[in-house]
Amino acid sequence: MKRKRLIVQNRDGVYHLMSRCCLGEHLLEDGEKEMFIRMMQRQAAFSGVDILAYSIMSNHFHILSRVRHEKPKTDAELLSRYRAFHEGCRISPYSITPDGLEKMLERNDEIAQHARDALLARMGDVSVFMRELKQRFTIWYNHQNGNRGTLWMERFKSLVVEPSLQAMATVAAYIDLNAVRAEQVDDPADYRFCSYAAAMGGKASAIEGYRLIYGGRSFADAIAGYRLCLFGKGAKPKGDQDKDRGVISEEKLDEVIRSGGKVEMSELLRRRVRYFSDGMAIGSRLFLKEIYEQHRDCFPESRKARFASMKGTDWGGLQVVRDLKVNLFG
Repeated sequence: MKRKRLIVQNRDGVYHLMSRCCLGEHLLEDGEKEMFIRMMQRQAAFSGVDILAYSIMSNHFHILSRVRHEKPKTDAELLSRYRAFHEGCRISPYSITPDGLEKMLERNDEIAQHARDALLARMGDVSVFMRELKQRFTIWYNHQNGNRGTLWMERFKSLVVEPSLQAMATVAAYIDLNAVRAEQVDDPADYRFCSYAAAMGGKASAIEGYRLIYGGRSFADAIAGYRLCLFGKGAKPKGDQDKDRGVISEEKLDEVIRSGGKVEMSELLRRRVRYFSDGMAIGSRLFLKEIYEQHRDCFPESRKARFASMKGTDWGGLQVVRDLKVNLFG
């Protein structure tokens, strides 16, 4: 039976979102990754979603998103989102153009209200955001490649993330290090399909994502702190000569983890960490208790508000809802 998805209620929600191509096949080439990023940004602008971090791989993707609870209050806001959604796109003959929507809303009749309600129902909802993004990309991908059917395996995974610096920066670093884990690059700045590379290349939307994670601080201040998550105290890429002198071997890392010891967080983030995909929610105990109380129907009646401390390193007090026991690190 499918596990019920945890959704933050009555306020902005931060989520780690993941989806994998069918059978884990490596279907996305560079041009397709670029198109996915463009579609993701347009969909986010329409849906009321802030993209905080992302990594688009050839067979899966990760997004750290903040879904804004508040929906547009005026027709001007609604139109702005609708225009952003269709910017640079050929509009289907079955869809209304932005100018056509503007004229409809000006009439302010029953048809206009129905259009408002239909558009607003698609906003501020993480499930709708992911469904529409994946569907739109699938249609484009199939058209480009002469394919039919679904591109994605199962439904998407989601992890509720506490909107704290510790939780968001840690999950963002895990996302940005995807290509490092896949041994495609030593430094995520060299993988152009992740948010860190985009930000380091001056992309304004990616820069804003890290500023949001760091509470609106300047990008220079935010990225200085973020590099500690990525590279550890040396704040240098793993491939840097000086940094390599302190890197623990994979065999030693396995030995330390098996014995219940701890390693540097920046080292453990270079491994697959199951907490970030299957933990249900991550954050402080106080935050997790609040999420638990909002979703009592997702848990057995006998379950008490107990949460699991994360093993392997000092995670800064972060805990997860699910007490995972096996295959914690890969």
